[in-house]
Amino acid sequence: MPFRYACSVSVSVVALGVVMAGSASAQRRDGNLLPQDKSGQVVAVGCLARGDSVRGGQKDKYVLAHPRRGPVASVAEASCTADPGADALMVDNPEKGNITDAALGRWVEIGGRLESETDKDPDNLRELDVATFKLVRVVIPPKPMAQAAPTQVAESRSAPRAEPAAAPAAAPAVEPHRSLPKTASQTPALGLAGLLSVAAALMLRSFRLRQRE
Repeated sequence: MPFRYACSVSVSVVALGVVMAGSASAQRRDGNLLPQDKSGQVVAVGCLARGDSVRGGQKDKYVLAHPRRGPVASVAEASCTADPGADALMVDNPEKGNITDAALGRWVEIGGRLESETDKDPDNLRELDVATFKLVRVVIPPKPMAQAAPTQVAESRSAPRAEPAAAPAAAPAVEPHRSLPKTASQTPALGLAGLLSVAAALMLRSFRLRQRE
């Protein structure tokens, strides 16, 4: 009998612990800025969205989704979104910070008083009473430079360099045809023919004279 009683008590304790753990985890929708039962001044950074974009929000109000402790110097994204189950704070008195629809979908920083919330309903969002408001500066990190693939680098290093093409051999210069000067003349030939004729005539005359004697 004591053994069965002890088993029943143990099962009850385990079940109660599971329920309490589930309730505690369900309440963690405020970014853990402050304990649930305490209120105080905080600086929270998050995504400004319409109230009905998250579970437990109100249509005519703003919510600060994905809240975390601030301040921060910058963020790496120019825009943001909120899913229905995201952590969020209800933004109360947005007119104090001049919050308008122009800031929807942007990362913002809100300073103010975070109200305590003891309700166990996870859809009952904690209220953040606005005192200050500003947009968070966006700084997009530069993209890393693309590096060449190792195989391409190896191929470029192992490939032999192309030798420059040899210039074609110059063709031998062809000397222009030179015609010989016309130095010969027919006058000497005519003179020689004349002398031979005179010599022949003299010989013929001498031969005739000899015959007459």
